[in-house]
Amino acid sequence: MKTDSRTFGTSTLIAKNTGRLLK
Repeated sequence: MKTDSRTFGTSTLIAKNTGRLLK
């Protein structure tokens, strides 16, 4: 559960950063 939560949070951060870079 802990790993999933961490992965989810990291995924969200990466997605946000990627979106900003693409924008």
